[in-house]
Amino acid sequence: MLRLLDGILYEGKPLDDEFEVRIHNLGNGHREASVSRVIGWTELKKATPDEIALWEAPLTAQEEAEKREANRRRAARRAKTRVRRLCKALGLDTMVTLTYRALVTDLALCKRHMKEFVRRIKRTLPGFRYVAAFETQKRGCWHIHMAVHRLAPAFMVKGVRVKSYDLVRAIWRSVTGDLGGTANVGKSKPWKRYSPGRLAAYLSKYMLKAFDDGDDWSNRYSGSSASEVPEVLKLRFRGETLASMVALVYDEVCVGMADTFTWLSRFGDAFYISTEPDLPPPGKTPAF
Repeated sequence: MLRLLDGILYEGKPLDDEFEVRIHNLGNGHREASVSRVIGWTELKKATPDEIALWEAPLTAQEEAEKREANRRRAARRAKTRVRRLCKALGLDTMVTLTYRALVTDLALCKRHMKEFVRRIKRTLPGFRYVAAFETQKRGCWHIHMAVHRLAPAFMVKGVRVKSYDLVRAIWRSVTGDLGGTANVGKSKPWKRYSPGRLAAYLSKYMLKAFDDGDDWSNRYSGSSASEVPEVLKLRFRGETLASMVALVYDEVCVGMADTFTWLSRFGDAFYISTEPDLPPPGKTPAF
């Protein structure tokens, strides 16, 4: 890659023995780490007037389109990362799906309904946290997939014991009114259990769908505050090998019994690893 700075052309290449390591302890036993080669910049030469003119020339229509597409892909990757980290940091392990009986094609209306649903459910569950994705059904109607904490089988509401499913459905119907609403609460069966990592992957499907449809993923996502995600630790190493860096992050991330996922780029210049605890036996996870 090339860069023009103060009339000087520089060339950037991945360094063989210098790495950036990012370690992210997201809490709840969830850890991630990545290793990437640092880009080293070497001065090539002083640019000629023709090279400067070519560098500063306006982009063609095709180049503008390619730039927008690249920016959109980067935005989609950032959104996927944020959703994954929120699900893990918050320890979300249950899926709730909110739908309409009427044909609701207005996304802004669906978002207002979800915001009001969250406000009302927090009256009963003050610690309620969520990550939500908006999707259209085949008939064109919007519905909401929401990752939440596992719900207790029942709650006491004004001295009356109410099943969690009935509570969620009643609150959603109170919001949707004449449009009608129904709710599907996951984990109704003790053997149907999720992990935060798997829930994040499930929600990511809707990011990719929005991306393929040419939509801005920010229009299809909502969630609790990102301030609840711990900061990432960034480190630099020199005089090392990729193998030694991979061994280092394995030691940092693989703690105890864990489900592990790894990825290595085909060029051997980047490595990623994530771990999360094995799912506990049915009925042993914390619940609201």
